[in-house]
Amino acid sequence: MIKDLIQIKQLPVIEEQLKSVSKIVDERVKNATSLVCTEETVKTVKELRASLNKDYKEFETRRKEIKENILAPYMQFEEVYKECISDKFKNADNELKQKIDSVENDLKAKKEQDVKDYFEEYKIANNIDFVTYEQARINVTLTASMKSLKEQAKGFIDKIIDDLSLIQTQEYKDEVLVEYKQTLNVSSSIQMVTNRHKALEEEKKKQEEIERKLSQSVIIPTEQNSYAQQMQETLQAPVKEKQEILTLKFTVKANRTKLKALKQFLENGGYEYE
Repeated sequence: MIKDLIQIKQLPVIEEQLKSVSKIVDERVKNATSLVCTEETVKTVKELRASLNKDYKEFETRRKEIKENILAPYMQFEEVYKECISDKFKNADNELKQKIDSVENDLKAKKEQDVKDYFEEYKIANNIDFVTYEQARINVTLTASMKSLKEQAKGFIDKIIDDLSLIQTQEYKDEVLVEYKQTLNVSSSIQMVTNRHKALEEEKKKQEEIERKLSQSVIIPTEQNSYAQQMQETLQAPVKEKQEILTLKFTVKANRTKLKALKQFLENGGYEYE
């Protein structure tokens, strides 16, 4: 057996020595802690405490020396053990692992190539040219069966086919298809295009409303038409004799629409104004 091949020949005999020293320590500690600390005895208690701490430090120093002496042979033993046994096992394990990995990697690469070939054939058969094998993210392992791996490849393509069928039913199918080829997410692609056209339609309505209001703003209000027409006819009637040109200044208060109408009226009547 392995335990018979490596035997412990000798260990430091220190246990009995520690037990005998322990009795001396117990006696000193008992005497020190039994003292009553008062104003008269506090100096003595301090001296006993300092003495105990000094002895403890000496014991600790000795303990560390013994530890070094005990560990020194073990450290030497560990170096020999490493050279004679552990390194040999580890080197053999690494070498065997490399050989195993080489064979298994070849098997895995061959299996993945078979799955990839199936993926490409099925893709071409369904007239799909915008997806790659890598996008399917098929995890090829040595334990996975070829049947399950091919089912994953087929499932990925079948989903693409279903998505394309759905896209063909959309109003803006060409735009949706462009988005879909980038993301392969049919729902988000449809939503993105729908939102885009909705925004464009709303912007178009806003522009039309602005143009409508602008076109209406230059028209004289209906209730003013008859009076304005009469004024314009009077002012534009033939003049029998030359009249002196006068200047009339006044301030007009009205809303924007009426002021624009007044301005248009003055321009149409040939009036000069500032």
